Amino acid sequence: MRIGLYGIIGVYNFGCEAIVRGACQLIRRLYPEAQIVYFTYSYDYDKKALQDLNLEIRPIELKATFWDKVQHKIKVKLNSERCGFYFDYDSIIDSIDMMFSIGGDIYTIPRFLREQTTYPYYNSLVEFCDRAIDAGKDVIVYGASVGPFGEYQKAIDYYKKNLSRYKMIICREEESVKYLNRLGLRNTCFFPDPAFQVKSLDRTALQPKYIGINLSPLSLKEIYGKHSEETYVNYAKMIDSIFESTHIDILLIPHVISKDEMDNDESFLYKLKVLTKPETQQHIYFADWKGGFLGLKPQLKECYLVISARMHCAVNAIDENIPVIFLSYSQKSVGMCKYVYGSGKWLIDLKEAPDLIVPKILEMLKNRDEIIDCLHNRNSEINRYYEDHITDLEKLLSK
Repeated sequence: MRIGLYGIIGVYNFGCEAIVRGACQLIRRLYPEAQIVYFTYSYDYDKKALQDLNLEIRPIELKATFWDKVQHKIKVKLNSERCGFYFDYDSIIDSIDMMFSIGGDIYTIPRFLREQTTYPYYNSLVEFCDRAIDAGKDVIVYGASVGPFGEYQKAIDYYKKNLSRYKMIICREEESVKYLNRLGLRNTCFFPDPAFQVKSLDRTALQPKYIGINLSPLSLKEIYGKHSEETYVNYAKMIDSIFESTHIDILLIPHVISKDEMDNDESFLYKLKVLTKPETQQHIYFADWKGGFLGLKPQLKECYLVISARMHCAVNAIDENIPVIFLSYSQKSVGMCKYVYGSGKWLIDLKEAPDLIVPKILEMLKNRDEIIDCLHNRNSEINRYYEDHITDLEKLLSK
């Protein structure tokens, strides 16, 4: 059996790298004889980054004329359910027997859109999976947070109708399961985020010397719709206030290195650094991201705590028993914070972070040893859950 992995642009997003790695582990447990085929838009980078995995990597080759793009844009604007693709989707679907739809925020609608009365809701991944199901292939969602879809009934109906056709929606946090159940979907279950299964070989604790910070342009776009100079200044001032209140060096942690400036953490964080005070800049360092998700682990272990907008940056630190403050801009961070800590205590809305972050940091530093003990116990529980319930998941998928 050939099982396809589809749904992400590439593993230059280190969270997507973790999902691919974790998905491969799960599939090999569930379907030991299966051949895994990963389809990517970033073939050259991904082939190198994933060379240690035993999987076939196939490039998605985009081909589109100017008029193809114009027609596609019009269809998306009209919320057409079949807008088409710029690649040969039939050849991908025909080459596999089952599809794992992978990704993190792949089935949701940004907050700034949901605040409107009507908004676009077409999702190319939904269309691709719908076509795969039409071709007789089972589709399983894995590693995702799903929803919310807002109050626009057409958007709700669109997702509800299409997601009901999937064989299973394996959500990474209970909030998504509850939300989908409230919509009437029952083809859902919970299983821990794939990133929790991507372990470093060296689990030795390191002496902390930084406060780690991950901020992303995409997260700000999700809540504001667009960036302004004032937005940059506000978050630069936040970094100033963190250093001035703690006198601990700052480690800026890029977690997505994209060609798209609106999704590139590194260039965004450099802009913020330039806007901080000169005395703060002398105490700001950048994490070396070239080793990807696994390469960041030893650097995360050098942090007293990590403040993270990117959820998989947070999970990466948590898996190393490093305390994390989640900066929330979507469903995923809310659900994951509750899953890890049992409450939303260590969660701050990203919009409110410049005003609320310092007291939260000081409280976390004061209780750091206790929180580390809690994380150590929670990580053990997560690992036990994975092992204890994988047979249940196998039975569920065999129905």
